[in-house]
Amino acid sequence: MKYDFEQAISEIDNSGYFVIPDALTTPEIAKLKAMLERDHTKYSPHYVNSSTTGHGLNDKTFEKVVYNMHNKDINYLPYLNHPSYMPLVEKLLKEGSFENNEPIHLLNISARCPKKGSPQQQLHLDSNLPGKNAFPLIMVVILMLDDFNEHNGTTRLVPGSHKRDCYAANGLNYKDEVLLEASAGSVLVFNGAMWHGGSSKTLSDSRWGIVLGYGRWFIKPSFDFSANTPNDIYQKLSPAQKDLLGFNTTPPLDEFTRMTRKSKKPEWFGQHYQLPK
Repeated sequence: MKYDFEQAISEIDNSGYFVIPDALTTPEIAKLKAMLERDHTKYSPHYVNSSTTGHGLNDKTFEKVVYNMHNKDINYLPYLNHPSYMPLVEKLLKEGSFENNEPIHLLNISARCPKKGSPQQQLHLDSNLPGKNAFPLIMVVILMLDDFNEHNGTTRLVPGSHKRDCYAANGLNYKDEVLLEASAGSVLVFNGAMWHGGSSKTLSDSRWGIVLGYGRWFIKPSFDFSANTPNDIYQKLSPAQKDLLGFNTTPPLDEFTRMTRKSKKPEWFGQHYQLPK
């Protein structure tokens, strides 16, 4: 798991991404994959249907997905802020803020396993704004629980595209795009403004990847973590994990409740939240 921290920062700044090898052990990979298979089987029948979009990214017909991993099992919690990649994320997302120390948030924690026949995704960005900002707004981390290669739906990347002031063209493959080749246990860290997407999958083997999005504290998360974290999970969260889930920056209800966007202590509204049975 050892790597040159400054080199990683430089590569992310210039190319948009960096791969950390051997960040996860074989036993923990096996445990995570078993948990994900279990949770997909248990909860996917309860998912609501996503609205269709032109880019097709909401169509989950050809993939297994587990959302909101933080509220499913306490054994997922260490990966909210794993030491292999968290220093990189914090450095890049705190830089430029007041005293380089404003809080950052987890925006999403989900896992994806494309099925055989899954088509390639449209190249897209997760920052919602193209072009190089003064500092990154969003960082994305992918934990590879299987080998990623050109046959099993690996991640397509366009190096340097986080500096382009435009979106990727629909349905186009770019000459400078790369197909990620990395072993199970590796971790991909990239600027959310870089063009990326899943490639097509021709094999039937497993290809699980855990996807975490992190953003500056004023960017909305994908789900309301303050309301969808049940009691048994909330009580196991560390102070740092509560910060990451945004419990200290929940907007105030009104001017009679609180006048600041940050609260002095965590605010949690999931006391009565229950997952589907």
